[in-house]
Amino acid sequence: MTRIAFLGTPRVAVPALRALADEGIEAVFCNPDRPAGRGRHLEAPPVKVAALELGLAVHQPLSWKAPETRELWESLGVELAVVVAYGHLLPRWMLDACPRGVWNLHFSLLPRWRGAAPVNHALLAGDEETGVSLMKLTAGLDEGPVLAQSHRDISLQATAESLLAELSQDAADLLMDQLPLLLCGCALPVEQRHELATLAPKLRKEMGRLDWRLPAADLHRQVRALWPWPGSDLQVDEQVLKVCGVGALRTCYREPGQLLWGKEGAWLTTPEGALQLTQLQRPGKPVQPALQALQPWGATGSRSLA
Repeated sequence: MTRIAFLGTPRVAVPALRALADEGIEAVFCNPDRPAGRGRHLEAPPVKVAALELGLAVHQPLSWKAPETRELWESLGVELAVVVAYGHLLPRWMLDACPRGVWNLHFSLLPRWRGAAPVNHALLAGDEETGVSLMKLTAGLDEGPVLAQSHRDISLQATAESLLAELSQDAADLLMDQLPLLLCGCALPVEQRHELATLAPKLRKEMGRLDWRLPAADLHRQVRALWPWPGSDLQVDEQVLKVCGVGALRTCYREPGQLLWGKEGAWLTTPEGALQLTQLQRPGKPVQPALQALQPWGATGSRSLA
């Protein structure tokens, strides 16, 4: 039986881990436990939790540059490795050590959106389609040849969270479809068209500030792309009002930069249309329906953001 290792950390990697477990996994690698919550207690990453439930051996090296990490890896005799959102740059020696390759499930249609946040950037850019690419890892950032892809349309209701959940299942299906080729060592991936590459760098907290001077459609994408992190917000009466959900877009002839609410819901006016706000969060409060969150300012009302 082929000696397989799985490398991943967050929830989106769990479906692929569970699918692959039936084929036999020699070891699972994930990030170390991290402090979480108000008590800052150590919390195991989702892949570790799932792997332990499956009875798999789990390793959590701090660094792949450490000699002991290399010693551990070489002692396992791994022939095939599968990577899903692991969160580490893997060294060249490790890539060269697997006779049947190190294969990565990346949440985009490569060469579009190479990098850490492909789903978020696809939403921000207004892409109509995304997917999952099964690629052979090389030293360059998501530059390796691609064996297969699955495609998924992006709906106008999709958030980064909901789209990632769907793509994680697609990734598991794609992996199992292509696994016979990986196991026999006869996969023939195709070189990417590098001239078409776009980058999807890490998200930054400051990306969440909504600018009413932009078109309503752009803000609609921004809210969905940045949910749940870093989230989106508006500055209203010297308070930060988090925008956690958006609905319809409509033509608007009101002055841009107005937050309006009443029987027809809550709306933000822009130079190009109005954006419906469906879920809001005031400081120190839970996420609420927009009209409920705005109730302290009156059942109906308006605020100028200009």
